[in-house]
Amino acid sequence: IKSFFNRKSFLKEIDLSSITLKSPDFPTKQNNVDVIIPTLRRRDYLLQVVDDLKNQTLLPKKVIVVEQNPDYQSNTELPELTSNSWPFEIVHHFIHKTGACTARNIALEEVSAEWVFFADDDIRLESDLLKSSLLELNRLDVDCLNLSTYQIGEKKFFKKIKQWGSFGSGLSIVNSHFAKEIEFLNVFEYGFGEDQDYGMQLRYGGCDIIYHPDLEILHLKATRGGFR
Repeated sequence: IKSFFNRKSFLKEIDLSSITLKSPDFPTKQNNVDVIIPTLRRRDYLLQVVDDLKNQTLLPKKVIVVEQNPDYQSNTELPELTSNSWPFEIVHHFIHKTGACTARNIALEEVSAEWVFFADDDIRLESDLLKSSLLELNRLDVDCLNLSTYQIGEKKFFKKIKQWGSFGSGLSIVNSHFAKEIEFLNVFEYGFGEDQDYGMQLRYGGCDIIYHPDLEILHLKATRGGFR
């Protein structure tokens, strides 16, 4: 009770970052990752993301792109995905149905790696992002990391690793054992909330979600395309 009247109790910071986490119960996780990217009319942005993935120090095993265009007479805007040579497998779906939930569910069916990186089509990645992320997943012995996303000129609010009460569907890396057991609910299609719901499903299935401030993604916030 005294602590409620002692302001210093609320201001004291506890830093556990120097503690090395070890668990004899879980084997070291494999360092392979598939990337899933839904995209809608963002050709140049999407190709930037794939180029960033091509330059990763730890290459993805597979990059799964679900391109959408509701016009049944339309053709793909991304012929490079199949005509060019890439250092990873490209799986390209071109469909005439829109919606982020639909696209991500289609992509999840193609995942075969230990990890799945949920990516947006208008982000930029540093070359060591995947390698650093998988190292941290192993070090922390967790099954999901929400990476830190920022826009140019934006200040970071959360600066420490923490248990996360939400989930970002365009900036997370998840153990595929959990990710493939659930799906994005179509009741949220064209609105908001599908990622928070997916995060709740992950936690209900036993997958904790950890926010990591030092693993950063630049979000360009493209002014056209998208699903909203």
